[in-house]
Amino acid sequence: MMDIAAIARLLADGPPAARASLATDPATPPEALYYLMGDRAASVRATVAANPASPYQTFVTLAADEDEAVRQALANRLVALAPGLPGRQQDRIAHAAWEAMTRLAEDAAEQIRATIAEALKDLPDAPRALVLRLARDTSLRVADPLIRLCPLLTEGDLLTLIAAPPVAETLAAIARRPAISETVAEALVGSGDAAAIGDLLGNRSAAIRESTLDALVVQAAEQTSWQAPLVRRPDLTARAALALAQFVAEELLAPLMERADLPAEVVSQLRAAVATRLAGTQHPHETAEDAATRVAILQSGGALDDAAVLQAARRGETAFVVTALAGLADMPRSVIDHAVATRCGKSLAGLCRKAGLSDDTAEATVALLAPSPPALTSPAAVGDSELRWRINAIDRAARR
Repeated sequence: MMDIAAIARLLADGPPAARASLATDPATPPEALYYLMGDRAASVRATVAANPASPYQTFVTLAADEDEAVRQALANRLVALAPGLPGRQQDRIAHAAWEAMTRLAEDAAEQIRATIAEALKDLPDAPRALVLRLARDTSLRVADPLIRLCPLLTEGDLLTLIAAPPVAETLAAIARRPAISETVAEALVGSGDAAAIGDLLGNRSAAIRESTLDALVVQAAEQTSWQAPLVRRPDLTARAALALAQFVAEELLAPLMERADLPAEVVSQLRAAVATRLAGTQHPHETAEDAATRVAILQSGGALDDAAVLQAARRGETAFVVTALAGLADMPRSVIDHAVATRCGKSLAGLCRKAGLSDDTAEATVALLAPSPPALTSPAAVGDSELRWRINAIDRAARR
């Protein structure tokens, strides 16, 4: 360690590099570090702020330093101290540290405020006034960690923020907070903020009253961004699930029907509702790919059945019927396409039998896909051996 006389000379007229070296050294006496706190070079002051040996008496002064880098260096040091600090009134070091952090919480630099907020989000003993100040920050980058995670924020604090949010995004941050109460959820819904309500619905730990959820389900017909979180929301009532089946986007129907938490009779009703909605309801300008999507949704939810194919066949939906027949018969699409191309009614009748379709549905299917000759073949007329032969023959022909 340098002797006191040498340190005094450096402090008086030492070059910047030497003063910076002195400011960096944890063995430098506290008195020298206190003196260097007022150095004319901002880089030296920043080094003092970062030095773990700098005395607590430097905290408040450095928090007001004109140079942002100095204040940032101090913020970084204080957040390292924060987890071990007692209450503000219990210790002089703690009092100085919390006082400096309070000043930095009002700093013009967003990064500095964000540094302090990030450090406080998990601390149960941080000063409440400081936490509330940062939670009301107009920068969501600063406020979000505290709003979502800080254990010091009470239900009353959250309701106050909802009533007068500093920025619109404040509501969404509250909606993402774990385990928010029904009262807070009700206030968020009452705000009418669509984005926040969507985040609330996606928050699986949020408590939402059944009546509130039912009302949101009705509105989700227009607010399409709410549909996905509603479909995946835990504890969805049977009434809500059946209502959603009537209007949610088609890609959400399969996960809705696949929910494991609904009673069997409700799942059966869902499948019937989806089948009624999708089967035989050809979209305007529907492509073969669109039809295949409808079939996949129905099959995934267990709703692709004889009635669905019969309805589609009678409405002339060729692409849907071909894809459904391939799926139910567990055959490659190319096999069905070849049978259609060759107008082989007997092969198609056999494929209908393999798919488990009734005679009426098979007749409608063959009439649609192979309309000649007029004498249609019943699936029952195609025996097991002939069925295997025909399928193998069609499969080989389709591969050529």
